Amino acid sequence: MRYSTTSKSEFAKYGPLVWPVLLFTWCVLLCLIHDPRPLGAPAWAVNAMKSTLGVSEPVSRALATIAVRACGLALLGVLLSLCLRQISLKVTAPIVLMITPLLAVLCLWINYGYFPISMQLQLGITSALVGALIGLALRRSWVAGGVLVALLAGLYLWVTSTGISDDLAEDARVTGMYLLDKADDIPSGDEGFAKLLELAFLFAEDNSHGSRAVHSNKTAILALGVILGEERVAQVAKRPINIQNTKMLNALRNRVTLMGRNDLSRHFWVSAGLAILSDENRSISVGIGKELMDATPGGSGFSFVDLMANRAGILLAVNSTKNELQARNLQSRIRHGVVIADFLPGIQDLPEGLSRDVFQTVFGGLGGKETQRLVNEIEKRLSSCAALRGK
Repeated sequence: MRYSTTSKSEFAKYGPLVWPVLLFTWCVLLCLIHDPRPLGAPAWAVNAMKSTLGVSEPVSRALATIAVRACGLALLGVLLSLCLRQISLKVTAPIVLMITPLLAVLCLWINYGYFPISMQLQLGITSALVGALIGLALRRSWVAGGVLVALLAGLYLWVTSTGISDDLAEDARVTGMYLLDKADDIPSGDEGFAKLLELAFLFAEDNSHGSRAVHSNKTAILALGVILGEERVAQVAKRPINIQNTKMLNALRNRVTLMGRNDLSRHFWVSAGLAILSDENRSISVGIGKELMDATPGGSGFSFVDLMANRAGILLAVNSTKNELQARNLQSRIRHGVVIADFLPGIQDLPEGLSRDVFQTVFGGLGGKETQRLVNEIEKRLSSCAALRGK
């Protein structure tokens, strides 16, 4: 009995400090977990979306991913409500409903490095307010609140956790430095894309003494994901790369193209890198999410061409690292010369630059028949690319 009384008194003394500490910690995490990241939802969430809404796998995964991100933002409202649980509801409610959306926007702003666009603001504010209302309803029961906090935090951190082994991280870093050392010798245009691809894969293969083909291909793809794609690919793996000469890196990216376009090269390698760090479906979600953001005012517009480049990069990563045989097949193909058409098919007749309204009204949005027709056409074209088939 003495132990129980002591425990209760200790909780009464230190318990109120738990929620502010958790709120501060969660705010820091939301600020520091960098984008882009493969925020793919768990299989059960994807299946629930598919069965409830009757939409395709990629759309279900994208929607489930958005729902998981909303959970992370909603947790701000729950925690702030629990922080003020000892104050009367009449005073607490307006404070929580006013401060929580501001916290969400601030965290997004710090995370992105720019003020959130309209769609991001809507998601952040709505999620925060829903979390605030739930927190206010549960504030009388610290047990129920604690269980909800654990569930939301666990789910969010589960689907954002990504990491790679020490040897893969080091080999990718060494390969990336090797590519940058060769930057002055890299031609511009599509020839530069082919040359860097060849150098990365052959160097990674040689560095592993030809003994681990899958590991070598992962190394090359991660290095190219950072060098030709985006430095933040390395941050997704929680292994930031220290590139001193960013001016040289940006110059290299700007003059290397795929199908004559600089943006397609970046789409290709970012998606390939994310597929190595996570999985195929999560990378698809990131690509779809990016295109939806582009379709908002101020963006470059929804692009089926970009989607095809994303998908091509994912297929290269998945099929070249599935097993040792397929990994060696790609290495053999590269040793005999890189042909661009083996990595990305023709982009003609694929719509791009679509505003959100046009994408919804003309193409029916993500679930529309015209969108599905074009997605099927993209898959048909990609199936003709020898390097993406893993054979």
